[in-house]
Amino acid sequence: MLFSYSTSVKQRNLVYLIAGILSIAVSVSVFFEPNNIVVGGFSGFGIIINRLIGIPVSVSNIILNIPLFIIAYKVFGKKYILKSGICAFGLSAAFQAATFLPAFKGDITLISVYGALFDGFGTGLILRAMSSTGGVDLLAAVVHKKRPYLSLASIMFAVNAVIILLGLFVFGAERALYAVISAFISGKIVDIVLDGLSFSKAALIISDNSDCIAEEILKRLDRGVTEFRGKGMFTGTEKNVLLCVFGHKETAVIKEIVRNFDENAFVIVTDVTEVMGEGFKDIGSEG
Repeated sequence: MLFSYSTSVKQRNLVYLIAGILSIAVSVSVFFEPNNIVVGGFSGFGIIINRLIGIPVSVSNIILNIPLFIIAYKVFGKKYILKSGICAFGLSAAFQAATFLPAFKGDITLISVYGALFDGFGTGLILRAMSSTGGVDLLAAVVHKKRPYLSLASIMFAVNAVIILLGLFVFGAERALYAVISAFISGKIVDIVLDGLSFSKAALIISDNSDCIAEEILKRLDRGVTEFRGKGMFTGTEKNVLLCVFGHKETAVIKEIVRNFDENAFVIVTDVTEVMGEGFKDIGSEG
């Protein structure tokens, strides 16, 4: 059973990698490169290089990654970079293959949005497969290893910002502004692919009538409720704290139940990106 599950995970990750690589290749070759939009990353830097000296993005991606992988090999070892190296070279091959696709020439807003959708979707799939295509991700990991006080996110942001700034000087301010929009949308799509759309909510309820509220939630919504003991540090008063996870359409019912039993209750309602267990997704499944 364990072998079967491990095999299925590997097969699923392989599908993610292939689909992710193809999606990123489409975003660059069909949308970004023909319209001079640089959203960061080595592919964005490759678009600049292609404009300045004519080297294709597929070639520049390999040229930029080779020294980086040599450094990463010395820092992390072979196991860490093997899958990323395969993905990086696979992406370059996909860039070359995608040159046969027709470039989309039209409204620049549509180009920015749909290029970002393909880019974010592909990047999210590759990250779900626990891999990367090298580039800025790997560069950030190397710098973070040497300078742990710098976060990965801040390093990636800084490098991508420099690449977009270079695009500003090469392609002009308008293209750079659209590139920023694309980068923002792409990041949001990556989050959605990794975490899914938020279809669940969680509520923390602090009330003197917690028993009545919990009983009503169990009766009306058939949702589990967990009780904790809490203490207000300002008043020193101990109270029960209820934790309940429910569907987003049930938010109004939860508020109504609390209001009916205690109008002075303190309630926190927040989004939940993923819930596994009874009443929700099976803990062994992959969303």
